[in-house]
Amino acid sequence: MKFVGAHVSASGGVFNAPINAVAIGAKAFALFTKNQRQWSAKELDTKTIDKWFEELEKSQIQVKHILPHDSYLINLGHPEADAREKSLQSFIGEIQRCETLGLDRLNFHPGSHLRKITEE
Repeated sequence: MKFVGAHVSASGGVFNAPINAVAIGAKAFALFTKNQRQWSAKELDTKTIDKWFEELEKSQIQVKHILPHDSYLINLGHPEADAREKSLQSFIGEIQRCETLGLDRLNFHPGSHLRKITEE
């Protein structure tokens, strides 16, 4: 069986993503675990985590049908060391949020050398 879902909003808290998925009749969904256009990420507190698992259980959507997506800012191929390190730390944070939420995959884009590194 194929599962088709949508990128749903987690605005107001990551726990809103399963609620929004159910609202559109989805059996699968994608989400951002934080604001995808900012470097900073608010720590997931116990209340948020508990609410996530509560709403996930209510939704009856299996974890294998959820695809978290990382930040648009991350560029692991950045040619400048400081920017690459910032990207790496943000990427690690994305992985940690996924683990905290019981998610076992992450959609990410490796990045670009920004035409500043030759192919040789």
